[in-house]
Amino acid sequence: MHSVYLIRHGKSELGGADAERGLEPEGQVHAEQIAERLVAATPPVKALYTSPFRRAGLTMEPLAKRLGLSVTVADEFREKTMSDEPIADLKAARQRMWEDFDFRLPGGETNAEAQVRATSALRKIQKDHPDEAVAVVSHGTLMGLILNTYDPSFGYEEWLAITMPDIFRIDVPASGAAVVEHIGCEGIEAFRIKG
Repeated sequence: MHSVYLIRHGKSELGGADAERGLEPEGQVHAEQIAERLVAATPPVKALYTSPFRRAGLTMEPLAKRLGLSVTVADEFREKTMSDEPIADLKAARQRMWEDFDFRLPGGETNAEAQVRATSALRKIQKDHPDEAVAVVSHGTLMGLILNTYDPSFGYEEWLAITMPDIFRIDVPASGAAVVEHIGCEGIEAFRIKG
């Protein structure tokens, strides 16, 4: 069976270009705590993938060091592009995107496009590691869209419940339906974005 530990990065800095934002000191602690939790995971992690965004890579670093594994940077796991213009009512835009996966803001991706991008990458990873577990660090919205692929009941309210950081495991058997389990970050002081 193939398994994916899907990880949302630690608490990130808020200023600067989205792709360049690093981790707050609290987020650096999150990264160490995630590594401590996953280094002993069952099934064991055999490969590491991360979004190209700086905060995701920084979240993955402690786990990579502890496991002695290299990290593959995969552009497909970057956060969904909401818009290239300011968004007047971000909460309403997010709700609409979860209601209509084809809704697009100016210069942005639809949920459907971002979902296909990410799940296509996961299928390729599954082919490369058919009987192994991998860890993927990504971002809140994209993570929610991935989870929705495997569990269509996962929607806006479930997305709001994802913390920063957070961990889910997706078990993909050779045949049959995938199983999604919320591993969570017990013992880790998590941060939650409101709407």
